[in-house]
Amino acid sequence: MEQKPTSLVGAARRDLGRLRTVSAVIVRHGFGELLLKSPLGRRLLTKGELPHDEHTVQGSAAVRFTQMLASLGPTFIKLGQILSMRQDLFAREWIEALQTLQDAAPVVPFVSIRETVEEALGLPLSDAFASFNERPIGTASIGQVHLATTHEGQQVVVKVQRPGIEATMRGDLNLLYLGAQVLEASIDELRLVGVTDIVGEFERGLLRELDFREELSNLLRMRSQIDPERDVSVPRPYPELSEKTVLTMDFFAGKPVRALVPGSELAKHAVEEVVHALCKQVFVDGFFHGDPHAGNILCNEEGKLCLLDLGLVGTLSPEQRADVVALLVATFANDSGSIARILLKMGTPTQRVNLLELRAEIERIRGKYLAENRGVESLDSSGFVQEFSSAAQRFRIKLASEYAILIKSVATLEGIVRALHPEADIISIARPYVQQTLVRRLSPGDLFKDLASEVSTLGSLAHRLPTHIDQLLHDFETGNLQIRAVTPRLNAIPRVLQQSTSRLALSLFASVMSLCSAIVLTSALSDTTRILLAVALGLAAATAWSISLGWHFVRGQPLRLTPLLKLFRRN
Repeated sequence: MEQKPTSLVGAARRDLGRLRTVSAVIVRHGFGELLLKSPLGRRLLTKGELPHDEHTVQGSAAVRFTQMLASLGPTFIKLGQILSMRQDLFAREWIEALQTLQDAAPVVPFVSIRETVEEALGLPLSDAFASFNERPIGTASIGQVHLATTHEGQQVVVKVQRPGIEATMRGDLNLLYLGAQVLEASIDELRLVGVTDIVGEFERGLLRELDFREELSNLLRMRSQIDPERDVSVPRPYPELSEKTVLTMDFFAGKPVRALVPGSELAKHAVEEVVHALCKQVFVDGFFHGDPHAGNILCNEEGKLCLLDLGLVGTLSPEQRADVVALLVATFANDSGSIARILLKMGTPTQRVNLLELRAEIERIRGKYLAENRGVESLDSSGFVQEFSSAAQRFRIKLASEYAILIKSVATLEGIVRALHPEADIISIARPYVQQTLVRRLSPGDLFKDLASEVSTLGSLAHRLPTHIDQLLHDFETGNLQIRAVTPRLNAIPRVLQQSTSRLALSLFASVMSLCSAIVLTSALSDTTRILLAVALGLAAATAWSISLGWHFVRGQPLRLTPLLKLFRRN
């Protein structure tokens, strides 16, 4: 059944206890300055609940923010993990701190696990599985994993969702939306960053992760793309024993690659196989593992590897893959002009970009990280990507969200390579996959498709051109053709006038209400009626003054109702 839209105000009222808890944690970790300055924050946190200095969490802002997310529970831990991918928004110190967030969670009692499995599958546990181990082999914020055996004798692992976790996370998402919209309504810079868009992206990813059928679909797709000649695989899922809150898949007997001895033959083999697998996924398939950390990759004694946890995956269209390859080729060819053009194509400029300055910045970054006297083993790809993302942000180029997961995946894989086999020749491994992408992009079939698309576009433009010219001439003849001069200082005059008139109107309203309250007090009405009316009018005056002065100091621009009304609705 489709869920009805949730009112943010209604959610805040129902979850007032949770809201107070979140507010207290925010203040305890040193991020409550703005919260305590707002009327809502002061109502949520009474004076006795405020932490003393000795109880405030210490450390850098990045560390305190990470600890705050960990204290707030699974929803905020997941948010931190998503934010750790946004190297285009956060400095390297923050990314490294956020990457330490782990999905540690207490064990769910087996009685609840049994009820969840039986309700999801519509079968008694004994009918679904021949045996089911009550002791979990792994716990996380969303699910808990148990060993089991099917009636056909196949050993499997069963991932079971924590009871009530979806309702908890949906409530937290409402609070996140509320906070994001309040911040965007108050701070212009955060509106440019798009805090609400980040929360929306996070919500979509989280809701997909809460539906285990999404991961089942990812497993099936990834299995269809696995190269049978390589030693990397993914577990086979069991659709008949899986549902939204239950996922059953083959058991792989192995240990995480982080347990391998660095520099050993098995470690070198594992690293090279994982790099082969990710290169094929990115450059050939366009569908790749979004979080290939050392705990999500198992390796057995024979050197066979298995990729786990495909709840987070990334996708790249053929055009995006070609752009990535073109960017790599231009980077190693020291073609800063091509790098700048490709970067603009991969993102969306939100303002005019000075290409000369952008090329100069690219030259600086390339000289810093790709100097000729530096070997591949000393290449800091994370720093290189971070500098590129920072440059894109500085020039107001908003990169497509698909690249955020790719950046996260590459940085994670680099950590594995550095830890287990830093001498691995990544370029030699990636070269055939890059060449395959280039050959496919330059194949007659693809070139013909591109040519046909361009011809179709030109044909459509030529068909509409006479109409556009006719409209342009008609507007010129009738005097409707308008030419607008760009005059930023003059354009600001209406806004300044509107600011002044808005504050003047609110001030006049407050003054009138104050006079009315004084007149009421001296009228012939009863004492009780006079007092009530005077109090009501006084409150109206105080409210008007508060709105006028508060908006003046917070925004410095006219009061508009649209950002405030957004707080009361959510699509």
